[in-house]
Amino acid sequence: MIRIIIIDDEILARIGIQTFLEGKQDIMVQGTFSSSLDALAYLRGGSQVDIVITDIEMPDMDGLAFIKAVRDENLSTGIIIVSCHDNFSYAREALELGADSYILKQEVTEEKLNEVIEKINGEKILPRLAEKSPGGKERWTQEGQVSCSSYAVGVLKLQSRDSPDDSLLSGHVDKTMLIHLLDNIVEKEGMGTFFSPYNKEMFILFQFPGEQSAGKKAEQLQTYCDGLNQNVRLFVNERLLIGCSGFFEELKEMRERYQEGLAMLRQDFYEQGKWFFAADRSGMGRKVSFSPDADRFTEEGWMEEFGRQLGDFLEHCRARMEDPDLVKKELFHGMNRFIYALAQKYSLASQLILGFGGKLEGIMNAPCVSRLEQELTAEMQELSRSLLKRLADDTMESVLQYLEAHICEAIPLTEAAQLSFMSVPHFCKRFKEYTGETYVKYVNNRRVEKIREYLDCGKYSLNEIASLMNFQNMNYMIRLFKTTTGMTIREYKRTLKKRNGRDTGPD
Repeated sequence: MIRIIIIDDEILARIGIQTFLEGKQDIMVQGTFSSSLDALAYLRGGSQVDIVITDIEMPDMDGLAFIKAVRDENLSTGIIIVSCHDNFSYAREALELGADSYILKQEVTEEKLNEVIEKINGEKILPRLAEKSPGGKERWTQEGQVSCSSYAVGVLKLQSRDSPDDSLLSGHVDKTMLIHLLDNIVEKEGMGTFFSPYNKEMFILFQFPGEQSAGKKAEQLQTYCDGLNQNVRLFVNERLLIGCSGFFEELKEMRERYQEGLAMLRQDFYEQGKWFFAADRSGMGRKVSFSPDADRFTEEGWMEEFGRQLGDFLEHCRARMEDPDLVKKELFHGMNRFIYALAQKYSLASQLILGFGGKLEGIMNAPCVSRLEQELTAEMQELSRSLLKRLADDTMESVLQYLEAHICEAIPLTEAAQLSFMSVPHFCKRFKEYTGETYVKYVNNRRVEKIREYLDCGKYSLNEIASLMNFQNMNYMIRLFKTTTGMTIREYKRTLKKRNGRDTGPD
């Protein structure tokens, strides 16, 4: 695999050259730059590049100075100049400084560019790789091609040991040193080719002999990754995560397999203690959905069933190696359907329910499956408590309205409990929590208030009031009034008369 970067301050030129190269089986464009200084910083940062394709006239750095720096610091094996200048002396100076080819922009074609790249590859890149690889030349055929026909892409990511949320480098290690370390390990062990693309995750194109069995390749891949992990742990205080694609035969699949490796890295969501994730479709089975039952939400045992259903769903997704982002999306939609169904069922409490729905997006940002499961379960428990309390409060309000409408009647405790669909002990407990008074005290206070209303209007005798209030006799009403207010009815009427300065009716 030939690693290439393109440098040109004209965006159309960069796009044109990249279009010629992309899709070629043995070429990887690692980055494009509009600035020579940015490209030089990238190269000096340790990124391994085989060929630099650059314009010679750049606004921020003289092209000849750039070529000299690349050659003096051994930053790239090959250099191709693509320029508008047709001055022979200018081209000769570039070639003398170490450029391998000088092509006029107006003469650049896909065929010509690839011809120059193949020439540099055959004359300079392949021999260098053969010398560095263990067993060297045995790994290369007479045509100068690698004697292997099977590959796997391993995408690398560093994660802080102290904080699983921190990805890439945490600041404890110099990236340039790390790139050199990884490149040296890959070359020394003959694993394949190391890539550090611009603004993308680092990755390795692992190479295996074509005759090797799938089992042997899997063992070799695990050995390679174990070696990488052990070496990195010696030098940096970071966890090296490796996500490996499945094995493939055609290099044109590399971009697709890189994405597969990235997807494997995201499996860290399910198992945060693990560092090696390889594509394996053996666990594939029928996909399941997540649909909690809103109709049974207030029933006893619903939370236990929800916990089991959520755990089974997430375990199923882990076994299928589902992309965590897609799992969260499925979970988010399933929970939203549940929330809206619940809000429709309990319309009087819809604002309360939909308020909990607003918390779902934050929960879905959980970095690992255990935290997501914990936070979602906790929110459902809180919603259950809040909704049950609200429903009980609504029931109490209905009971109070009924008592108010029938305050002149003697509503027994058992009848009130039946109205709430609660047992008498549970009703008494909820009633006191809601009103702050026992049922008997509340009813007596409200009936005494009604007696006061009749007394205040001054139209009724005590016998008439007792009859209106359905007391068995007037004496019972008088005793209740005294017990509740601390004064007799006669004393109350005197107080009322003094306050109003008028007659309050017969005693």
